[in-house]
Amino acid sequence: MDTATRPPLQLGDGGGGRAPLGTTRVANEVVAHIAALAALQVKDVHALYHPGATIPIDRVRRQPSSRGVRVELHDDSLRIDLWIAMEAGGNVPAVGAEVQRRVADAIDRMLDLRASEVNVFVSEIVFT
Repeated sequence: MDTATRPPLQLGDGGGGRAPLGTTRVANEVVAHIAALAALQVKDVHALYHPGATIPIDRVRRQPSSRGVRVELHDDSLRIDLWIAMEAGGNVPAVGAEVQRRVADAIDRMLDLRASEVNVFVSEIVFT
């Protein structure tokens, strides 16, 4: 994930009609973690896939990895790239669209941020 030199994302005031008491920031790793959780919930997504890795990252519910996710913020535009391994027999366009929808919805719901792009790269098909 490309987050080492990036500052944390700054969130809105959360509403509530009260004057802000300060700022709330969230690390890019948190955004990536939320995106990973959302992607792993989609039927036919077997695992996240780290670019350059030789095997897919295990799909472990207790500690989902965000190593198959890259988060970038450019000029207030949030871009999320995900690399996934799919189950054989799944419909690639349908799974990709569902991953995009769920990731964007989760980021919006949990962080009140709008993703300008959610790009899904199918890096492997898994035959089980």
